[in-house]
Amino acid sequence: MDLQARMESAYVSPAPVSPGQTRSFVDEESPALSLVVPLAIAMDLLAIAMSGAGALSIWRTFGKFTDRSCTSQLISFCVLYAIAFVLLGARENLYRNEHSLLRVLESSAVLRVSMFSYVLALAGIYVTTHSPPGLLLLGAWLLATPVILVLRQIMQPLISRNSALDLRKRRMLIVGSGSDARRILSYLVHSPDQELRPVGFLDEQGSEPDRVIYTHGYRFREHAPVHCGILDVALLARLDISDLFLADPHMNPARRAAIAELAATMGIQISDVGPMHPNGLRGPSFVQHMDGVVVRSFFRGKAAGRSAYEVLKRVIDFVLASSIVVMTAPLWVAIAIGIKLTSRGPVLFRQERIGRHGKAFVMYKFRSMYTTAPKYERSPEDSRDPRITPAGRFLRKTSLDELPQLLNVLKGEMALVGPRPEMPYVVKQYTPYEAQRLSVLPGITGFWQLSADRRFVIHESLEYDLYYIEHRGLFLDIAVVLHTLIFAMKGI
Repeated sequence: MDLQARMESAYVSPAPVSPGQTRSFVDEESPALSLVVPLAIAMDLLAIAMSGAGALSIWRTFGKFTDRSCTSQLISFCVLYAIAFVLLGARENLYRNEHSLLRVLESSAVLRVSMFSYVLALAGIYVTTHSPPGLLLLGAWLLATPVILVLRQIMQPLISRNSALDLRKRRMLIVGSGSDARRILSYLVHSPDQELRPVGFLDEQGSEPDRVIYTHGYRFREHAPVHCGILDVALLARLDISDLFLADPHMNPARRAAIAELAATMGIQISDVGPMHPNGLRGPSFVQHMDGVVVRSFFRGKAAGRSAYEVLKRVIDFVLASSIVVMTAPLWVAIAIGIKLTSRGPVLFRQERIGRHGKAFVMYKFRSMYTTAPKYERSPEDSRDPRITPAGRFLRKTSLDELPQLLNVLKGEMALVGPRPEMPYVVKQYTPYEAQRLSVLPGITGFWQLSADRRFVIHESLEYDLYYIEHRGLFLDIAVVLHTLIFAMKGI
């Protein structure tokens, strides 16, 4: 099986990974949810109010003097901040309840909206008073942002769960079972505003029964069945399909035309999904509107217009990595002692990886396996793997084995956020499409590292890296770091 085929089939399972913890939304019933937007706004306002009260409580705990004017200024700031956040959030589509990969783009938008709302609210306070309590207002804002993020992450699955199954929605079948088809499933399941309810996939070339495909997420939970066989009137009638999404990039024009004719006969809406572009071009890109014409440009190598972002990212990476190394120096010593006491061999594990533009470098990790373990074998998927040392179980569980990669960040070989660096023998198999992940610095954390697909090898989940490359920016990098710290600090 070639690299692309492995990547397409990695997230397909013959049965749910853990039946007690997964959920198939097909043929279930759920009440419609009509208060999604007011509920989302109310949760944001609650987060801001909680943060203001929390900041005031912390301020008083540290013995800072507060009088009535100080409290009223904080209340005024929170009100101005809340108004600005809701208005700017509506402009940034924060209340449309549409899904993006792992919801990191939403977090990026929340960070951007929060920063501008803080500036506007602070300006409003300075206009009306001569000496506002700047540290108190700053503390309220610093509390509000993560609280908003956490509440949104908690509430969104509940909102999606109670609205994605609305029986009034049109039933949709996805023709195809690759990465594009999975992206559509993930989007629709977690986007309450959409009027489509995916009921499954159709693999016209497949023959294995009882397969399921999981949505993207931090864990494998929601999934939909894969039907095998040729699309015909009987299948469409049995599943009561009103919409077809064609998400098979290998479908030939003749078959596509035949399906379109069948859909027209039955009055079914049909839509194309994925890279339907000349010469098979696909991957990270940006879209421009040129006098009414939509032009999609694909990134090949270094993307234009990113020099300022790259410089700022490098400065932030260096400062943060240096600070973390200094602050965690005692922890490094304790980890080194633990490794030496539980197994023989060096403290650091060194392995050659491929970085930006195909340049090889040596990546560092705290050694978590015995020295007899093959250096380039597939990583353990269970803490009971006999290759893992006693100290290594703790290091891998807490992700502390990755700490020495901060040295790679300081050397400019890696970034805090980016695709994981791949091993040389895998990169040798890359096609030009797959080689696009080498256009940016590899990172310690990123979309793949956060997802449930981290149980598979890196090159079987290429869509995460290309998604990051297409959308990367300063706020997105901050959002990825926050997701790593708040939602996904877990190992094997």
